[in-house]
Parts: sequence; C-alpha cells; structure tokens
Amino acid sequence: MLFRSGKLALKIRRIFRFLSIISAATSASMVLPLLWSFAEGEPDKTPLLFAILSGVAASGVLALIGRGTSLKEMNLRESILSVVLSWVTVSLVGGLPYLHCGAVSSFLDAFFEAISGFTTTGASIILDLNMVPRSVLLWRSFTQWLGGIGIIVLMLAFLPISDGGMYLYKAEVPGPVHDKMAPRMQQNALLLGRMYLMLTISLVILLSLGGLDLFDSLTLAFSTVATGGFSPYYDNVGHFNSDYVKIVVAVFFFLSGTNFTLYYLAISQRTLRPIREDPELSFYVKTLLVFGLLTSAVLYKSRIYTSVAEALGEGFFHTASTLSTCGFFISDHDTWPASARFLMLLLMFCGGCALSSSGGITCIRLQIVIRHVRDEFFRKLNPRAVLPTRLGKDVVESWVVSGCFAFFAAYMGIFSLGFLLACLFGQDLDTALFGVAATLGNIGPGYAMVESAQSYAMQPDSIKLLYIALMLCGRLEIFTLLVVFTPSFRRV
Repeated sequence: MLFRSGKLALKIRRIFRFLSIISAATSASMVLPLLWSFAEGEPDKTPLLFAILSGVAASGVLALIGRGTSLKEMNLRESILSVVLSWVTVSLVGGLPYLHCGAVSSFLDAFFEAISGFTTTGASIILDLNMVPRSVLLWRSFTQWLGGIGIIVLMLAFLPISDGGMYLYKAEVPGPVHDKMAPRMQQNALLLGRMYLMLTISLVILLSLGGLDLFDSLTLAFSTVATGGFSPYYDNVGHFNSDYVKIVVAVFFFLSGTNFTLYYLAISQRTLRPIREDPELSFYVKTLLVFGLLTSAVLYKSRIYTSVAEALGEGFFHTASTLSTCGFFISDHDTWPASARFLMLLLMFCGGCALSSSGGITCIRLQIVIRHVRDEFFRKLNPRAVLPTRLGKDVVESWVVSGCFAFFAAYMGIFSLGFLLACLFGQDLDTALFGVAATLGNIGPGYAMVESAQSYAMQPDSIKLLYIALMLCGRLEIFTLLVVFTPSFRRV
C-alpha cells in the first residue's frame, strides 16, 4: 500500500511539473499584448502585469511541488490527465486580464471567456467591447491562436519529452488517425507549427494590403487561422464593410479547416497531387459547395436578400464559417428562415478536417461512417461478400472504423445529454439546441438566444458551467476528457 501511495505521489508530482511549464508558457504569451500596451501608451497596464505575475507565481508553486521528477517518464494516463488539466490551467491564468480590467464581473465569467478563447469556440460574454483595452482584446484573439493548433503541440515543438511527448501529442491533436510528416514526434509538432505560422503571417500581410491597420490585421488573423471567431467589434467581420476582407477571411478560415499535413506534403514534394487526391478534402469541398448553394437558394427564395450575388455571398460565407467551425458572421443571420438555420445546424456537427484547427466530428469520421453504412446495404444483398471500407484507394483499418463509430455515438450522446440539461436549466428549445451544438462543436455563435458572440452573457451561471464543460469536451474530442472519469483510469 505504501508502495502504491508513493508511486501515485510521484505521478502527481510529474503532472504538477508539466502544469508549471504550461502556466509559465501562458504567462510568457502575455508579453506580446503587454508590449502592445506599452507601444500604444495605454494608461493602465496592470491587467496584463497582474496576470503575468500571477501565472509566474502559480508556475513556481507547481514547479516546487513537481521538483525532482522527469517528464520523459510520463506514461499514457499521466499524459491524458496532463492534457485535460492543461486546458483548465491556461484558462484560469488566461482569464485574469478580463477580470482585472473590468471586462467581466465574476471569476466564472473570466474563466468562460478564456476557455472559449483557448478552445477556439468564440462564445463571448463581454457586453461592452469598447470599454476593454486594446491590449486585452489582442490577448483575447491571441488565446484563440494559441489554442487553434494546440498549446501543448506548440510546446512540444521546443520541449523534448521522449515517449511521454508522443502520448501528449496524440491526446491533443484532433482526428481518428495521426499522419506523420516526420519520424519524430517533436519534428511533427514543429512542422505543424510552421504550417500554422505560415498561414497566419500570410493572412496578416493580405489584410494589411487591404487597408486594415496592424491591430485589426493581427486580431482578425489570429481568430481566422485558429477558426475561432473572436472579434474586437460587435458586428464581427461585417464591421470592415469590405468585400476584399470578407473574401480573404473566408478563404483563410476554409484553408485553416483543411488538414495541415497536406500543405507540408505539397510544399515538400513540390506538387499539388497530395491535395488533389485527398478524399477528406474532396468531401470537405463538396460539403461546402452543396450546403453553400442550398443556403444561398433558400435565402434568395425567401427574399432575405434581393440579389443573387448578395445571397451567394452571404450563403457561402456563413456556410464556410460554420463548416470550418470559425463562427465569423457578416450580418444578422438570426433573421434567416428555419430551413437555412437547419442547414447551419447540420454543418455544426460536421466540422472541418482532421489535423486542422477546426472542431466538430470532422469530415473524415463522417466520411468513414457514411461509407460503412453504404457498404452495409450491399452486404444485405450479398451476405458472403467481403467489403472493406475504403477512403480513396486506401482500405480503412477496422479499428479506425470502430473508433469513428464510437466517437460519433459518443458525440451524439453528449449532445443529447447537454440538450436535455440545457432544457432542464430553463432554456427554450431553440436556444438549447443551437447553444449546445455551437459549444460542443467549438463554433460559438448560434441562433435564438445565442445568435451572436456576446449573447452568452445573458445566460445563467448553470448554463455557463454546462457550456464550459461542452467546450472542453469538444476541444479534447470527448474521449480524452471522459476517460479521466472511468474506474480503470484511476488505477495506479
């Protein structure tokens, strides 16, 4: 018994040491908006300074507890728990600027805003954005950029953790399979980070060329590439009243919903063949085209928009925004007819591609489920047929197929439970339906009482706690979070 207790204490100390690094990294990330605060001459720099000092202090305490342990010895259970607790830790530290500058009135609201940023959900509860310092608004968008590719993935690119790092990588990166771009985990994390950074820099340059100042270019680029949806303005992307900005942003959040591995393969092999032949990307593009045309047709037929060009622009922008789980909007889409809103609801469950910054079920999982169901019809007519599930020319292994079905069932189960709880907490059917779908899919704005990013502020604390759990569950792809609460996980 003493041996087991000592072994458990060692595991806990290793986790605390890992969390100390995460806390320190979060604090260091606030240096960028702090420098912005100095550059702009903001009179009050204490929100970010207070948060940085608090994060450093917390990091010191955690490091003291975890001293003498080696992260290279982390096993699978420790890695999974570390990933879950890391998202809580960064949100606790990252929410302090909102609380200290008066943007929110309670610690729960600050935590909600931070976890919504880091999980790239984009559901905001700040009612008056005009009263928030620009440096804090920059931090707000930067949290989405940090969470888009995954804070742990960015950290692993520079922190060698041996086998434990591979466990962390698999627990953090979305998707049923994890294609390797390089033989070593650290190299994979670094290459993912490079693709992510290239997209960000490219977007900042293009937005600057479109007439946006550096602040707008940075905040918009951070949220776009992360498919997050935070904006320093109430009217979101529509604030800029620029077709150029709308098109560039739409292209980039669609690109950010694509598997980043494809970009690396296309660049390293100097050919577009990996992109042209990828079955998941093909499904992603076809989904955009079908739903974009249907939505545009509904909007035009219902006379929401009087011209075909305007209906197409609105329809495709919001379709791409919802499909990629970005959540940006350019107009009041809560006035749309029920059929158009239903199309958006379906897209909330789909999401973008694996190994991207998108949320949702992901296209590859849906593709595998749909093809396997289709094959079952053939098996009914040909009971002796051996018909493996295929994606393109490749046969999908049986464990991947079963994993996709398990994830789909778990996702729909969590959605149903969340919907039930939201109704029990007093939400009307529309608000509960879209609120749960938007937070679980890490999309943010929905319809009804959650039709815009800021409308989450009107929800009671019980609903906010529910949405926090759903945002975390969606970002960690359900199993990484839920497995922590299983009896087998608690075995030392």
